[in-house]
Amino acid sequence: MVFKDINCNFYMQPQPLQYASDHDSVASVCEKNNIVTRAIYNLDKAGDANDVTLRYARESAGTEYPVIRLMPPVYPEETYTRDEMIRLIDNDKALFRIHPKNFAAPMYTWLYDWMFDILSESRTPLLVSLQELDLNDAAAVKEKYPELRLIITNTDQWLNRQYIGFCKHFRNVYFDTCNTIEYYGIENMVGLIGADKFLFGTYMPEKEPYDKTFQILFCELSQEEKEMIAHGNFERLVEVRA
Repeated sequence: MVFKDINCNFYMQPQPLQYASDHDSVASVCEKNNIVTRAIYNLDKAGDANDVTLRYARESAGTEYPVIRLMPPVYPEETYTRDEMIRLIDNDKALFRIHPKNFAAPMYTWLYDWMFDILSESRTPLLVSLQELDLNDAAAVKEKYPELRLIITNTDQWLNRQYIGFCKHFRNVYFDTCNTIEYYGIENMVGLIGADKFLFGTYMPEKEPYDKTFQILFCELSQEEKEMIAHGNFERLVEVRA
């Protein structure tokens, strides 16, 4: 079985005590684990982090999709114009990630304004970590932009009631698998909201990929459901945006 990772990150420089951290070492671990395609995101706080992400993705021969850090259109020097954002989507097949807490940019409809319009119209996924997300803010966004494809990463097992309810209430809401760690967790979650709501995500290099690949390979789901989570949903939402 091949895997396509929606939540694969890297640093420019090796990090102490991590088994892999820079782009090339993470890519090598992915190759060894049959993770053939990944959405990549530069975890460095440097101002050129997005440019670094784009450079690696463009050099990858189509095996990597850039995840661009999206800042609200407040300061021109840290954000994108409409045309620039559309070019990133059309030419680079970019995805986008926001950080509501880390960058003091809550997920408000009025703050991101036309950016949510572009993401909705282009069917481009927006990633956000559950640890940084206020679900009330996300609900207001989903009410105004029901077609926005929202992928919630780094989900927390103790918040299941909230994000399962959120997913049932709003369409076009998805989750990655990196923190589905409870015993029979993936089976229970799929039973509640369906295999089509989960994308394989490792959260490398903060987490090792082995437990996620083993979980999908050996969980008590049908082969069709396993394939959907391992790569099928990535293909549907990221590679074919229709």
